[in-house]
Amino acid sequence: MTIRDTRLQAAILRGSRLLLVLCRLPGEPPFWTLPGGGREEGETDAQAVAREVREELGVIVEVGAVLDDVPADPPDGTYTRWRTYACRIVEGEPVPCGNDGGAQLTAVRWLPLGDPGAWDAETRSDLFLCPQLGRIRAALGLGVSRP
Repeated sequence: MTIRDTRLQAAILRGSRLLLVLCRLPGEPPFWTLPGGGREEGETDAQAVAREVREELGVIVEVGAVLDDVPADPPDGTYTRWRTYACRIVEGEPVPCGNDGGAQLTAVRWLPLGDPGAWDAETRSDLFLCPQLGRIRAALGLGVSRP
């Protein structure tokens, strides 16, 4: 059974670049997101993050410190909190691994987290993702909370 009160997310970093995955839900426009999901019974947060990343991207990560832990704002309809962990890949190269529940994961990209000026307009205007990126940047000492 998946515990869906908190969405556990991976901020997978490679230098100052952050890994994002493109998610497609039936009948909705695609959107970029951090990999992650709910905790399964008996898992710790770190185990859940590592499992979600393995399932979604086919890589093994080392899960580090919490970078962000906030109420889901705006509410995403599934989770009441978002908790984001710093992660680094220790094995493999990330590729989208197809279906994740009702969602289809279709692409990955490395976002230059250290350079918000290089972000596309879609990322800068994303009501879910952009505030999270700003808080991750701040937690890592890369700048202000919103680009």
